[in-house]
Amino acid sequence: MTIVLIFVITMAMLACMAAAYIKNVILPEADLKLDEYNPNLTSTMYYKDPDTGDYVEMQDLYAEENRVWVEIDEMPQDLLDAAVAIEDKRFYKHNGVDWIRTAKAVLCMFTGADVQGGSTLTQQLIKNITTEDDVTVKRKVMEIFRALEFEKNYSKEDILEWYLNYIYLGQRCNGVYTASYKYFGKHVSELSLAECASLIGITNNPSKYDPLGHLEIVDKETGEVTTSRDFNKQRQELILKSMLEQDYITKEEYDAAMAEELNFDNGKDTQANSAIYTWYEDAVIDQVLEDLMETYDWSEEYAKTKLFSGGLEIYTCMNPDVQAAVDEIYNNRENLNFTSASGQAIQSAITIIDNETGDVVALAGGMGEKTTSRGWNRAIDSLRPPGSSIKPLSVYAPAIELGYITPSSTYEDSPYKTENGKGWPVNATGRYQGTVSIAKAVRESINTVAVKVLDDVGTQTSYEFMRDRFHIQLVESRGVEDTNFTDIALAPLALGGLTDGVSTYQMAAAYSVFPRMGTYKEPRLYSVVLDSNDEILLNNEQKEDKSALSERTCFYINGMLQAVVTGPSGATGTAANFAGQDIAGKTGTTTSRKDLWFVGYTPYYTAAVWTGYDQQERLAPGLRNPSTALWKQVMEKVHAGLPYKEFAQPDTSQMKAVTVCAVSGKLPGPACGGHLTTQYFFVDDVPTSTCTLHKIEAPKPSTGGGETTKPSEGEATEPEGGGEGGETTAPETPATDPTTPTE
Repeated sequence: MTIVLIFVITMAMLACMAAAYIKNVILPEADLKLDEYNPNLTSTMYYKDPDTGDYVEMQDLYAEENRVWVEIDEMPQDLLDAAVAIEDKRFYKHNGVDWIRTAKAVLCMFTGADVQGGSTLTQQLIKNITTEDDVTVKRKVMEIFRALEFEKNYSKEDILEWYLNYIYLGQRCNGVYTASYKYFGKHVSELSLAECASLIGITNNPSKYDPLGHLEIVDKETGEVTTSRDFNKQRQELILKSMLEQDYITKEEYDAAMAEELNFDNGKDTQANSAIYTWYEDAVIDQVLEDLMETYDWSEEYAKTKLFSGGLEIYTCMNPDVQAAVDEIYNNRENLNFTSASGQAIQSAITIIDNETGDVVALAGGMGEKTTSRGWNRAIDSLRPPGSSIKPLSVYAPAIELGYITPSSTYEDSPYKTENGKGWPVNATGRYQGTVSIAKAVRESINTVAVKVLDDVGTQTSYEFMRDRFHIQLVESRGVEDTNFTDIALAPLALGGLTDGVSTYQMAAAYSVFPRMGTYKEPRLYSVVLDSNDEILLNNEQKEDKSALSERTCFYINGMLQAVVTGPSGATGTAANFAGQDIAGKTGTTTSRKDLWFVGYTPYYTAAVWTGYDQQERLAPGLRNPSTALWKQVMEKVHAGLPYKEFAQPDTSQMKAVTVCAVSGKLPGPACGGHLTTQYFFVDDVPTSTCTLHKIEAPKPSTGGGETTKPSEGEATEPEGGGEGGETTAPETPATDPTTPTE
């Protein structure tokens, strides 16, 4: 009796201590709320199929866990039943703890027998979401009380939904959604009974039951090899048997599932975070991160967590057909395979914008196979001096807009000034041509005329045009040690020698103003980002269009830049020309040929291409501008099958076709017959003065007795450099009314 009394008192004391421990330590931590746990959810990028208008999955983004949440209503009943049958057959009867299984587990522990799992689905879920898996009495006791409390607050359906979305199923798949696509290439709702059992079988031991795994166990006695797929089949059959015994399925369903051949599709690559993102995907990720930080004042680390683990839906502006054309050219290093003297491989970048929407529909940040994710994206990150490709933006558009020039205006192609005994600037040809029209200066990229026109416009005005109209940020003033750098000067703005430079992304957006007849649209890579609750997180709707230029300016620029591509000998961009579309554009070459550009457009798309070396080096003189060739290769594929389309035209009532002297841009004089061209002018721009450059030669004495020969009508001596040769010309004898339109 004494021993019994001691035992009773001891047990009572232990019970009191246990009760106090449970009350003060366990219960305060036992209440779990699901809304306090945010599962790592996979984010997805989409693009719109141009043929159907439907959005298609483009790329999954995830950090450590690849999970897409799926509601229980979308899961087949066989999947739910398979999980319960094999993992917790009394799931619908207990209140969070299966005391029978728990007692058996404790007994096995004390007798030394194999410990059988005593955890219910509820307890497994709690362990998964809390990530507490230390083997201690406290954790196990805590888990029991949490499970009891948990089932007071949540239904069995809630628990099953969370459990099946949380479990790890091998191949970096968290939850049944991503696993279903990985193993069977289909949505989880489409799984058959046999496939459900196979999928649930993996969770017991993914390293063993993963049907795509590489485990092989050789029986030492028989030499028989058992693979991961064999183990998965064994586990699947065990689950099907349990489902039959527990009356979840009929004998006929059991037999059919046992006989069904499993085809493991391995269809959807769920290992997105170990794959190489495309150049476009890189750009979207960077833009969304930047916008999240700016919009919500988040740190970069938190924005990354939200992007890669928040289950976001990102709707991009990529056009798969246009991007495919870019990839075909840019992924093939043979399309641009040159190496510098120092061993650098030549590089290139391209950005393409849809003129109608302003969306960036394709880009490439480098040449050849892409080997890293989120590396240096030359299409957006690289700022390079644009050379002469800046002239339409910084010189000619402002000058036309402000009324200083028209395409027929003339300037003297001669040095602007003398430096160290040499004329500046020099032209690419190394020569000066005398009086030339603006159209010729643009077509042949004459540097002297660009500098002189800019001098008339003013460098400050040009700088403000670049900033306010084309939204290109240049360097106003920057001090470095004892030197001050600025882009508000003739050389940077007229010849493109900028302090920092520009990107293909910026140049494509700026040039797209011309085919849009004066409207600037802010370029964008995505339209909207939704959070995991389908609420708008980022709304990147097109901002209100901004009026950058008049139709008059764009009409004149379009005509001059078309001649750059389609014009006569001397035009710098003819290598970009292809049949079937109106094309306009401008080349750009920097000092010592270190950066080569071509920025061009059709009525459909605008594309900017840069070529050069990452560490600037001179490109070989024998290498023609590869940017022009790459532009043509890509854009010809992009426009294949698109109907012919002309550039937009202003109201014809404002226009007048006028025959002018191609050299002076003025109405023809009596000796201009060999230099006539017909151009369209806005009515207010029609020339009023007559050309006086060409003179009728005085009669020369005849060698045969003093007779003289009268020059033929319209004959003239051509000034140095010649006229506009190759443009559309009128008959040698000018019309009576030089303003009469010609057919």
